[in-house]
This record gives sequence, structure tokens and C-alpha cells, in this order.
Amino acid sequence: MRKQEQLLSSLCLAAIAIVVAQPVRAEEKTLLQSPISTDLLTQQPLTTEAAEIIQVTGVRLKPTAQGLSIILETPTGRSLPAQTFSKGNALIADIPNTQLALPEESFRAENPTEGITSVTVTQVNANNIRVTVTGETAAPTAQIVQSASGLVLSVTPETPEAAEEVDIVVTASRVAQALEDVPRSVTVIEREQIQQQANVSPSRNLQDILTNLVPGLAPSTQSSINSNQTLRGRTPQVLIDGVPVRSNFIAQPRDLRSIDPASVDRVEVVRGPSAIYGDGGTGGVINIITRRPPDEEGIVSRAEVGVDFSTTNSADSFGNYLEYSLSGRQGNTDFLAVLSRKQTGGFFDAQGDRIPQFAPTADTETLNLLAKVGVDLTDEQRLQLTFEHFDANEDFGFISDPIVADLPGIQKARALQLDNPELIGSKRPGNRNTIVNLNYSHENLFGSRVQAQAYFRNSPIVTTPDDLRPFGFVDPGVYQTNVDKEAFGGRLQAETPLSPALSLLWGADYFDEDISQTIEVFDPEVFDASGRRIFQKTRDVTYTPPYNFNSLGLFAQLQWEVSDRTSVNGGARYERFGLDVDDYTAIGFGQIPDRAIEGGNINFDDVLFNLGAIHNITDEISLLASFAQGFSAPDFGNILRTPPDALTSVENDLEVTSPQKVDSFELGVRGNWSNIQASLAGFYSTSELGIDFVDSPVGFEIVRQPQRFYGLEATLDWQVGGGWGLGGTASLIKGEFEDEDGEYLNASSNVAFPPKLTAYVEHKTDGGWLNRLQLLFVGDRDAGFEDGSDPLPIESYTTLDYISSIPLLGGRLALSVENLLNEQYIPVVNQYFGGFGGIDEISNIAARGRTVRLGYSIEW
Repeated sequence: MRKQEQLLSSLCLAAIAIVVAQPVRAEEKTLLQSPISTDLLTQQPLTTEAAEIIQVTGVRLKPTAQGLSIILETPTGRSLPAQTFSKGNALIADIPNTQLALPEESFRAENPTEGITSVTVTQVNANNIRVTVTGETAAPTAQIVQSASGLVLSVTPETPEAAEEVDIVVTASRVAQALEDVPRSVTVIEREQIQQQANVSPSRNLQDILTNLVPGLAPSTQSSINSNQTLRGRTPQVLIDGVPVRSNFIAQPRDLRSIDPASVDRVEVVRGPSAIYGDGGTGGVINIITRRPPDEEGIVSRAEVGVDFSTTNSADSFGNYLEYSLSGRQGNTDFLAVLSRKQTGGFFDAQGDRIPQFAPTADTETLNLLAKVGVDLTDEQRLQLTFEHFDANEDFGFISDPIVADLPGIQKARALQLDNPELIGSKRPGNRNTIVNLNYSHENLFGSRVQAQAYFRNSPIVTTPDDLRPFGFVDPGVYQTNVDKEAFGGRLQAETPLSPALSLLWGADYFDEDISQTIEVFDPEVFDASGRRIFQKTRDVTYTPPYNFNSLGLFAQLQWEVSDRTSVNGGARYERFGLDVDDYTAIGFGQIPDRAIEGGNINFDDVLFNLGAIHNITDEISLLASFAQGFSAPDFGNILRTPPDALTSVENDLEVTSPQKVDSFELGVRGNWSNIQASLAGFYSTSELGIDFVDSPVGFEIVRQPQRFYGLEATLDWQVGGGWGLGGTASLIKGEFEDEDGEYLNASSNVAFPPKLTAYVEHKTDGGWLNRLQLLFVGDRDAGFEDGSDPLPIESYTTLDYISSIPLLGGRLALSVENLLNEQYIPVVNQYFGGFGGIDEISNIAARGRTVRLGYSIEW
């Protein structure tokens, strides 16, 4: 491994050396009007002797048939060197060895001609002028001409018809980058798709939405918990606007159940390990990007109402949804507020039986608020404050009936109704997530684009009360758990252009999280005497001791446009994280003896590398290849509450507390024609200290063993014509672990899910009426069962959804049907856990049967 890292480091250094020695390309020379080249980092001329400073005494704009001429006047028509490049919708011309000699400090013109919104001329430093021409839909093009008056930029704006729509991705590289330039497998889900898929899911759960759209992502669990929804077999990092939502406390993770789709503008999923965001991204990164205020002046309102129900029991499954948003822009200030409420009824399977849930999304009320205020301090500086709050309150009137453990064979979990249950002295079940996020950006700070972020996150979880006495647990018996997670952190990054073809991204991340878990024990006699209705708390028990997890990352990333058809990026990240915990006692609840564990502080660090390249064979077809490393800490909470026998002190030098480092390789091809988009990628990832779990008397114990995952992913979208479209995705993954004899065996279906296929066909009329049928197929898998990793073979299932919407009265009426054919099935992860029988049989929970939703939305 060390030799491999040294080789990669040498390759990165060699690439930098090649770039430094790279000659100026012919197309770049045409932009230079003198032999003087410009260093975009320092904005100083790279000459060996002092250069003469030329004054610009006037700026004139002259409309032309093609667009606009920008004339920079100089004394006696002195010639000026210039270098142009595009950034977003702006064309930028940097002119070295010049000074503005105008009555005003700078020049600005608004909407000088059609297609151009502004022209500015500013003195960016003592001896350099910058001309910025901003287009309405895309960056204009320009020719540079020397005239008798000085320098002329002949600018041609891009028309809406000519401007090519480019899908911009920020998550893969932490900077805005066209999707076709990213040498990684990335899925981008836009707001229209999110709204469409949210209509299908009665719980409006992002798990369900992403399952239908993202290859490599495991099928939805149809619950609040997403610990078993792996990405390429490993755990993904989940972010909301760049704020880590995934906690070091992996038990009961509700990362994707932390925001309502009403607040989401887009989701970017980078498939495969990535250390670019620090700890936790061994499976990839899911970045949830929230809605933005409008770009234009004025106020915009949106409202939506909806109802949903199960066709197998409409009365007890009835739910409703309300949403209102208000956004606007006035001068240099903009704002956004989105408030949504979802009341979810009971869930029923295809046979009409109520579905019990250990982490329910049924019988809940969720409230979500997103609020943003942004200020453009100057043309180049922006400050934005975001507040996001999600609150899911669960009705615990139904629990999973423990009687299934006494019945022969593997039984389907069934619901047991509690008669008006009452909590005394304890918290109501549910999960909450609150984020306060402050962002600052500067487009040109000493030649770099700088972004700074500071955030706070609070995400407590209270589980549904349960009775473990039928499974032999006298203590805690009747109980519920509370998990408290509070974190703060920050990010600082700078994007520095080194030349027109080379840029450097560098910066630092810091994250600090405090975590604890307690068990609230209820009086069993009061519970039984009340007919299983009253939960009266008697005491708190510390299950996971309070601990602190922190991480620090320093990174540098190079982006090199080798040619018009080839680009390379690569870099390194230094990552350091630590655990701090006081002395504590691990509780055995009568199943095993209590144990005193000595606290302490441990730290781990490492350097991680990544290297990727993309080559456009033609304008439509590109090849991509990448090597990336992921780095993550184990679930320290699990280790502390269920310590292995060898752990007497957290400072023991044990493999169980060591980080997981993943090496991943990917090869792929992408095609993008006028009416067809397709991709095919193969991946292979390996880790010497992979993470798995085995049953213990009081939970799950972490096991460290070599692991490898490999597979294929494919996507297809075809705009057939006449309003018709079809496509789908395919995911095939194989996971293996090395046993004590050095033999590789098939991993469990808990991480290596069966083959997954999605497909859709849709039609949109000229009047805007949309109809879509989408299919999800999850195949059989018996490889895990044959090697003893799964308790039973996994059985396949197929579901079909219908989505329809039509313009009506200035708004849009939507009808959707989940599980149109009313298929009776059990999701993969529920088959896995339920197959163990006994206490786990209460997890053998069926999926929802046919569910109908009707909604109406309007914007004004």
C-alpha cells in the first residue's frame, strides 16, 4: 500500500511538472496581442524587465449588427495585450500593465444591447484592468482588435437558441464543472424529477425517490433508517448544502430522512469512494442542494395540497400534504421561505394488513422549514444565511407484534395496536434535524475564487417504545432510546487559476460532533396493568457514553485542461480524526456482565490520493478513468456500547478502532447525442479493514476484515420524438470478504444487494399533459446464503408506478399510483434481518401495497 501511495504521489508531481513545461497552445496564442503572458494568480506580468504602464483614458460602447463593440481608448492609440476566458455567463478579458484614468473609479453599463445584461471595467489591482461582459443565457464570444483609438472587443452574445444547455455539477470536485467534464460516475436529479417522484412516495422519503433514479444505490428500506441503503456496497456521505448529515453514530441513521423534498432543488450523487469531503464517503457522496431564491426581481409564491391513501384500506391510510413557499429578490437582497407539513396515515401491504415499522414513516406528522436570506455585498461578494429544520413526530399506536417469534417458520411481521398509548416522563418518538449554515463567497480575492462556510447541526432521535421481554430481555424490558447528536464545523476553499488550462483548488475542512445515547426504561408493571397502554419512565440508562468525534482535512486538487478533448484532475488530502471519551461502564443488561472501560483520546491520520481523466473521442462519446481513495472512521458509538473482549481502554491499539481506507478504480464510457444519453461504468473497490457487523447478546458487534466490491452500472435516456421518452438504469454488484482461512466469501445482502433494474416510458403532449410508467426490478440473490452470510436466499420482486400530471386553472393537477399492480413483497433488507427468526422476525416487514396520491400545485 505504501509503495502504491508513493507511486501516485510521484505521478501527481510529474503531472504538475509537465504542466509547467507545457507550451502555449495555438488557440491561446491568438488571444494574446503581445508576447507578454499573464499569471492569473498574481495578475502581474511575467516579464524579466519592468513593463511600461499604459493608461486607459476612456471607455465607449457601440452597438453592432453582431452585438456590441467595447472600445478602450488609450493615448495615441497605444496597443494593449489581452487575454479572455469564460466563467459562468460572463466573458472576462484581463489586460495587464494598464491603469484606468477615468473620472470615475470604474465603468459600468446595464443592458447595453440585447443578450448582454452588463459591461464592467474595473481596476483589479495596481497594474491590471478587467473587462467583464455578462450574457443573459451564456457567456458571449469576442474578437480582439487593435484600432487607432486603442483596443476593441467585438462581442457577440449567445442567443437562447444558440446557447447549449450544460448540466453543472459541484459535488464531484467541489467547484462548478460541466457534467461531461467530470471523470466520475455522477447522477444529477433536478427539481422537476424530485417533485415528480415525491408524488409517488406517500411518506415523501428521499430513500424512495433515489432508489428509482440512482444506479448503484441499494433498494429503499421504506423506513426512516437508511443504514442498509448502501452505495456500491459501502456507506455514502450525505450532505445538505455541503453540511455533513451523516454522523459517526451510524446506528439509527436517518440521513435521507432529514429534509422534505419540497425544500430540495437538486440532488447530486457521486458514485464510488471520495475523500474530497472528508470522513465518511467510502461509498460515495449524496449532496442535497436546497432551493434558491429567484434570479429576477419580484416576489414568487407557490402552494401545493395533496391527499393519499392505500387502496387495500383507504379509511385508515388517509394522509394529506400542505406546502407554501415565498421567495423574492429586491436590489442586492434575496430571500426564500418554504414551509411544508405532511400527515401520513397507516401503511398497508398488498394483502390489506397494517405494516408495523421499527423506524416508522407511517402514522407520522412531519414539519419542514427552509429559510434563506442572501445579500450581494458587491458584484463579486455574497453572504447567505440558511436555516433548515425537519421534525418528524411518530405515532406509536402500533408496534411489531412479538408473537411472530412463537409461530413456526419465518413469519411476516404483523402490527399490534396499543389503545391510546401515553408517555409519562419521556419524549415523543421521532427524529429532528436542524441546520444553521452561513456562507460567504468572493469571486476574485487576490486572483482566486474563495468560499467560506460555517455551520451548526443538531439531530436528536427518539425511537418508538418497545417491549423486549418476550425475547428474554428482562432489563431493559419496556424501553425506548434517545440519541443526541450535535455538531459544528466549517469549510474554506479557494479556486486559483494558474493558467488558462490549469487551476488549483485548495483549502481545509473541520468537523466536531458530540454524541450520546441513553435508554429510558419504563415500569413493566404499570405497562401491563394498563393493557400495554401507559409508558411510565422509571430511570435513564447510559447505553452509549458521551463522546466527541472530530476531524480535520487539508486538501489540494489540480484541474488540467490538457487539450480541447482531454482533461485530467488529481490531488491529495491529509485527513486526521480523533475520539475523546471519559471512563465509563458498558452495560450488559443481564445478558453479559457489565464492564468498566478506561476512557482516553485516540487520533488517526493519513494522506489520500485521487487521479482521474476524461477524453472525448468524438463530440458525443467520452471515456473516463479514475482512481480514488475513501477514508472513514468506524462507528465509535457501536464499539463503545458493544466493546470487543480485548477492549479494556479506548487507547488500546486494536484493529476494531482503526479507520477504513478504500481504494477504488473506475472505467467508463459516456455518450451524449441529440436525443440519446447513455453511460456504462465498471468499478472495483477494496479495503484491508472493511467494516461488517455480527450479532451479539446486546446488539451488533463490529467485525474488521478485508472486503472488495465490484460491478457494473448502466444508464439510458432516449427522447424518441413526438413527446415520447424511455430509459432506465442497471446495477450489478458483487461483494466479498476474506475469512480467517484467507478465502473470499460472498458478503451479505445487507451490503451487496441483488441486481437492480429500473425502466420508464413517458409521454408529454403539446398541452403539457405528462404520463409516465416506471418499473423497479430487484432480482434473486442466493450467493450470500450459500456462503453463510444470509439466513435465507433473497427473493426477487417487481413494482410498477404510474405518474400523471396536467395543467389546470393556472396550476398543475397530479395523480400518482405507487405499486400499481399491488405486488406483495418484502424489501431486501427486511428479508435479510427477518430471515434470522426470533427477535429479528419482527423486522420481516412487508412493503406498501397500491397507494394513490392526488395533488394540485400553483405558482404565482
